[in-house]
Amino acid sequence: MELLLSAALPKTGDDEYEPCLSGLDFLPDGRLVAVDNHNDKCIVLNDQLQRLGKPYKFKIKPLSVLCVSHGALCVTFGSKKVVLLLSVSTDNVIKLTRKIKTSSEFDSICCMSPYHMVVSMRDDPRHVRMLSVDGVESNFDKLVFAKKTYKAHESKCTYVQSKNTLILTDKKAHTVYMYDTVMGTSKAVTNEDIQKPIGACVGPGDTVLVCSANKHSIVHMSVNGEIIGTYPVDMRFPNSICVSKDDTRLAVSNCVEGIRKLQLYKLSPATS
Repeated sequence: MELLLSAALPKTGDDEYEPCLSGLDFLPDGRLVAVDNHNDKCIVLNDQLQRLGKPYKFKIKPLSVLCVSHGALCVTFGSKKVVLLLSVSTDNVIKLTRKIKTSSEFDSICCMSPYHMVVSMRDDPRHVRMLSVDGVESNFDKLVFAKKTYKAHESKCTYVQSKNTLILTDKKAHTVYMYDTVMGTSKAVTNEDIQKPIGACVGPGDTVLVCSANKHSIVHMSVNGEIIGTYPVDMRFPNSICVSKDDTRLAVSNCVEGIRKLQLYKLSPATS
């Protein structure tokens, strides 16, 4: 990982609070989309981390964002039990296209297939569920989860499609769970470099990248749970992470008051 850009996140003219980017994802054309949990916004940024167009203002606090297809976004809102679908035009106009009411509280969201997403749960023993683009919810019937529930910001998910592997972080237990959704098997991964793991995403070569908040670093893992490498980042307590569709860039942010940052890193081919 090579640091390309680092941007502080001060209040801008229309912000009520210091921004907290709780969710990040790249559009296929390389633009970065972020949701600001503290100011109830969705923003688009270019490769210089400069804002493009006018932010979309929500009425409630967003948690996570996923680019589900070219120019289409899906945003979760936790306890409000709703998912919003947005469109982003090539000239950075964001519009609401659909509202999905959900039966459960969704936290993070990731892509499982062109038609299905995976969402992590709050206050629910199922931990993760599937959500179709049509708004149909379903369970991972083969998976057995630990007998616990997660509160806000305690667990995030990602999904490695080619390996049918679901990744779930457990911040309090300093553990990354890996589930084979076809076989129904699981593995709990702990390591001295995994301390308060939270945000996670799919990395190059169907690997997994996890924010190790208390180590101020990114842990690179295989879907078998092997630690490939650990990369310190120039920020305190990294929280949200995503990788571009071409696997060449990584974006990471934190939500620490007074020292909030958004950073862009170059991923070298050696990391795949």
